[in-house]
Amino acid sequence: MKKNAQFLIENLPGKDLPGNVKISVRYRNLVNFAKCFNITDPKYIGSEEEGIIACHAYANAYTIKGLYTLAPGAKLIQEGEERMLVKNPRMMLHAGNKYNWEGCVDVKPGDKLTVTAKWGNVWLVESNMMLFAEVITTVKNQNNETVCNVVVTAGIRKGGY
Repeated sequence: MKKNAQFLIENLPGKDLPGNVKISVRYRNLVNFAKCFNITDPKYIGSEEEGIIACHAYANAYTIKGLYTLAPGAKLIQEGEERMLVKNPRMMLHAGNKYNWEGCVDVKPGDKLTVTAKWGNVWLVESNMMLFAEVITTVKNQNNETVCNVVVTAGIRKGGY
């Protein structure tokens, strides 16, 4: 277990996660998401004709989907053999997000988002053998404009890596 953790700590940072995730933004989803947080500002829940935008909390809808779609498919070569990064996806946990909207455009109904990611820092908590990894995520719209940059922290419990 510790050997696998050390291998991942040394080899993951900076590597791209394979593939991407595509998300179509629907007006109804934006409004319902804002309402679940009791947001009443018309710029987030107004009519479709008023040109609403997504509240920042909506970023959870696409960053979590990106994490749970991209990370389990990641593969590495260890000791000459290909292995899955996450050996048991049920052992992977979402542990937090840090959002950065600097230089980003608003998400609007009809947008087609693309989520890509690469690995950031990786570390082990030896007391419970929990491995943590940062997933540096970039989300762009159909015009290749960045709508959000997120550092997602994932935890992988003992037996999952």
